This record gives sequence, structure tokens and C-alpha cells, in this order.
Amino acid sequence: MASAGMVAMLIVGSAAAASTSWQFQTVDSVGDTGQFTSLALDAAGNPRIAYYDRGNRRLCYASWSGSGWATEIVDSSAWVGSNCSLVLTSDGRPCISYLDTTNYDLKYAEWDGWKWSTQTVDSYGDVGWSTSLALDNLGRPHISYWAGYRTNRVKYAAWNGSSWLTEVVDSDSG
Repeated sequence: MASAGMVAMLIVGSAAAASTSWQFQTVDSVGDTGQFTSLALDAAGNPRIAYYDRGNRRLCYASWSGSGWATEIVDSSAWVGSNCSLVLTSDGRPCISYLDTTNYDLKYAEWDGWKWSTQTVDSYGDVGWSTSLALDNLGRPHISYWAGYRTNRVKYAAWNGSSWLTEVVDSDSG
């Protein structure tokens, strides 16, 4: 569990050189932030991070420019952003799957170059836990996720170009 004052941090190290020490950088230190982080590297090797701001109950995104961190709010609806998964498109645009804990829905956010757009992917039951996002060779999102405590199912969602298709992958009650 997070404690008050939690900060989102990036830890950078090198497996190639044992003598290289870890570097710590504070990305966001406002309030109780930094839960459910997901990391992706852009084409230049700069880190991008999606994370949950628990104190303000919202999904946030941070990007490293090479000289500093920029943070922004992706979705500020109440109680959204936990269980997030981040990927970058081939041209570096961030895409994030995440849980809306107000309605227990699976949501998806995408940066179009100007603004974030968000949409509900699946709202059938207690869905959106433990998301994992990937893009196919056409740049279309595919998400695996857990359909929570009531149904205990692993589900899969895919964007076909015009709508989201969802299906149950495993419904074993164990």
C-alpha cells in the first residue's frame, strides 16, 4: 500500500557495468502519487511513465525531454488510472490502458499529438484490473485484463478499427 507523500521515481541503472551506480530522479512529488507505474522508452531511449496519482485519484503521464521531466494529467475523472499499462506507437505517441474504479470499467487513453482522448473499452461487470496493453503491426491496441472479483475471468479486448471487441479468455473459478 502507498503511504502519504509517495513520489513517482525513476531508477536508472546499467547491467553492462557493475561499477555504474543507480541514479534516482524524482518525477512527481505532489501528494500521494506514483502507484501502478508503467514504463516505455521512446526511439531516443527517453523514458515515458504512466502512473496513478492516488491523492487526486487520476491518471498521469510523465516524459523525459533529455533535460527535464514534464508531467500531465491524462484523465481526471474521479478514481481513474490504477492498473495502467503504457505503450508508444511507432511515431512515439503514448497509449494507456487503465482501470476506472468509480465504475469498475476498463478504459483506454491515447495522445493524438494535441490532446488526450479517452474511451471506455469494457463496462460489463467488474473489469479493468491488471491491464496489459500491446499494439499490433497496424498500431491497433490489444488489451488483456482481469474481470475482477465478481466473475474472476481473464478477458481480452481489441480495437478492430471501428469498435472494441471483447471476449473471455479464461473463466476458471480458481
